[in-house]
Amino acid sequence: MKMIKSFKIELRQGYIFRELKKRKVEVSEEELSEKVKEIQKCIKPATVYDSFNPAIFQKKIDFGKSVAFSLFAVTLGKEVEALEKSDIVEASLMDGLEVAKHFVLKLVQIEAEQEHCELLEVIKVEPQKVFENQKILNTIEFSKVDIKYEAETVSPEYTRFFAVGWVLKRKR
Repeated sequence: MKMIKSFKIELRQGYIFRELKKRKVEVSEEELSEKVKEIQKCIKPATVYDSFNPAIFQKKIDFGKSVAFSLFAVTLGKEVEALEKSDIVEASLMDGLEVAKHFVLKLVQIEAEQEHCELLEVIKVEPQKVFENQKILNTIEFSKVDIKYEAETVSPEYTRFFAVGWVLKRKR
């Protein structure tokens, strides 16, 4: 199991601005910039991840021809839950999760390349599939980054689980 606490991510103001336009939220770039800076201070991203044999999910998730897969959780921490709910906050935190996901994916990709593998498309995994699997819980200690699963609810709220399959690189 690998764990990284409080790594640095930068919210992408352009992506957030476009998301707000889709939601028909009127906001000036200056106002958005100030709000994003405020939100950025509250984000404390963390991750835990590990790689497994695809059989561990007993066909509940299809990894195709993968020889392995990596499962990872990303969280933005509890501090973001204190932020006043708004479209700007929601769009910013969704972007934060996306940026954190890509950070972890780069780390997993490095591992996969060392094993002469390449990554498939990332899939979102429902928390219950993770927490009902004792083999995963025996390997990954989600509590190390303060992730809990109680009464079918994950906390902190802005936590997501992802999996990505590894396939052997083709010889050219």
